[in-house]
Amino acid sequence: MESQEEKEAQVATWLKKIFGDHPIPQYEVNPRTTEILYHLSERNRVRDRDVHLVIEDLKQKASEYESEGAAFSQRHGCFSVSSVPSSTVREIGRVKTTDYTSEEKTGVLFRFNAESISCSSEN
Repeated sequence: MESQEEKEAQVATWLKKIFGDHPIPQYEVNPRTTEILYHLSERNRVRDRDVHLVIEDLKQKASEYESEGAAFSQRHGCFSVSSVPSSTVREIGRVKTTDYTSEEKTGVLFRFNAESISCSSEN
């Protein structure tokens, strides 16, 4: 079990991470507020870890789908899907997970360019 001082230090570190360059709002430091903020920081840490795992899984699936699409296109010559540029995926990896919801991140990873989908009998 962590001491009150350790929890206060962890809360302060978490708040600095969350607020970044912005000032941390004033709050009363007492055992009750520290305990509440400590539990929030723990839940946030677990959620961030889970979101990171989902993002990594989606990156892998996107890569697999891109490979399958390319193979299908080569076999059938009538289908192409533009994938999300790798720079976009790298950008998502650098963004703090607290900045976007997992739904927003998933949307970015699987956005299709509708104009790039084509299939014609000429191919």
